Amino acid sequence: MRHISRSLALVALMGGTLMLGESAASAQGYYGPAYGPPAPPQRGYYAAPRQAYYGYGHAHDGFFLRLTAGFGYMSASETYSGTTDTYSGVGATFGGAFGGVVAPNLILFGEFLGTSVPDPNFDRNGPMGYSTSFSGAMSLFGFGPGIAYYIEPINLYLSGTLAFSTMTIDNYDDDWSRDTNFGLGMSLAVGKEWWVGRDWGIGLAGQLHLASMRDSTYDSRFTAALFPLLFSATYN
Repeated sequence: MRHISRSLALVALMGGTLMLGESAASAQGYYGPAYGPPAPPQRGYYAAPRQAYYGYGHAHDGFFLRLTAGFGYMSASETYSGTTDTYSGVGATFGGAFGGVVAPNLILFGEFLGTSVPDPNFDRNGPMGYSTSFSGAMSLFGFGPGIAYYIEPINLYLSGTLAFSTMTIDNYDDDWSRDTNFGLGMSLAVGKEWWVGRDWGIGLAGQLHLASMRDSTYDSRFTAALFPLLFSATYN
């Protein structure tokens, strides 16, 4: 029942975040640096071409969608009763951002992030410390509002997201599962994209996702750090 309640809460909160991103796209009426719809052409003249295409017919305007996927290293640790437990490993990561342009090359969006590490390593420092690995998974999820800025004409972007995050650890060997409460986190990314169509671009990005979450099992806090390399596909 606890898992069902947490899932419903996560879906509701993610839905609110994505609606925020959608409202940034639909409420702007943004048409590029002119900040308004183009004026109709006068008789005997042709309408001037849109600006901010950087000589290649491309511009960041209107609706924004960015999908990411890749691999990264994650480490999460907590300290209780003089003992520090650390879980770590390499896993797959994914994400999606939805929003809209609010000023030249400036974008507001809602984003969700997820990473799952199979069969993580486990290290215990303290009395009776040891190291091992176990059959299971360590997962980190986050969502929240974000902002991105594109540096033109090189199409390099800087992105940041306030990520409300939670983590789950499943141990299949000993048949137990632990969930943290939602905590505050942030995601920072730097990426480079190449246009492959008028509105589509693909690229690479490096990301840092940090989060701190309360673990009610030991009345302690989990701190997690994720360092993924991402492939991106962006529509804008």
